[in-house]
Amino acid sequence: MSLLARLTCTTALRMSLVRGMSTEAAPVAATAAATATGMGTAVTQKVAIPRPRGQFDSPEPFLKAIGRGCEKFTDKFKDWDHLFRANSNTMKHDLGIGPKHRKWILMWANKFRLGINPYLIQTSKKHTMKRSERLARAKRRRHD
Repeated sequence: MSLLARLTCTTALRMSLVRGMSTEAAPVAATAAATATGMGTAVTQKVAIPRPRGQFDSPEPFLKAIGRGCEKFTDKFKDWDHLFRANSNTMKHDLGIGPKHRKWILMWANKFRLGINPYLIQTSKKHTMKRSERLARAKRRRHD
């Protein structure tokens, strides 16, 4: 199959997929396809903000429940909506949150949207030793 035939088939397939989608998703998918090909502007996504439930009615109890040091960022989030509207870029540049905490907060925000209440997941104590300590221990084992 020639290159021109392959390009034509993939473009036709992409357009048929876009036409087959619902009326709400089609413009977004078409714009996303246009952006991917370099023809168009970026689409801003609407973010679902869940209603507060149970004890989780502000950023403070939410961040305390997910643990791993995220409770120190409670003053950075203005309110519930700000917590769930913030994306990774906003957390990095505007709020100054590091990558591990950003990923952890975003993961738990998504789980909360799906209906899972946050709970503390303890980190493993198995691999907490520094590399130099592990090497020294391995060296001692070889000499024994």
